[in-house]
Amino acid sequence: MKRVVASVALAVSLAQSGPAVFAQTVSDQCFAIGDIAGQVASWRAHKKTKEEALAQAKKYYTDDADRQAVIDIIDKIYGTNGPVMTPDQASMRFTEDCAKRQKDQASKQ
Repeated sequence: MKRVVASVALAVSLAQSGPAVFAQTVSDQCFAIGDIAGQVASWRAHKKTKEEALAQAKKYYTDDADRQAVIDIIDKIYGTNGPVMTPDQASMRFTEDCAKRQKDQASKQ
C-alpha cells in the first residue's frame, strides 16, 4: 500500500512539473538562440540562400515565437552588409544580445 501511495505521489508531482518544462520555447533560451545563429551563419558560409534558410525555419519551428526568433536571426545574418560572421561569432553575438535583452526586461519588472 505504501508503494502505491508513493508511486501515485511521485506521478502527480512529475505530471505537475512537466508542463512548465515543455512550455519553455527556444525564444526563451539564450544558449539555443546562439546555437541557431551559429547554424544559420554556417548555412550562409556554405552558400545556402536566404530563401532556403527561411524554408528550413518554417519546416522545423512550429511555435510562432520560435519561428519568429529564427526568422529574425536569418534576417540579421543574411542582411549583413559587412564581413560574413563565422558560426562562432554569430553564436556569441546572438547569445549576448539575448542575455542583455532578458536582463533589461528583468530589471524593468
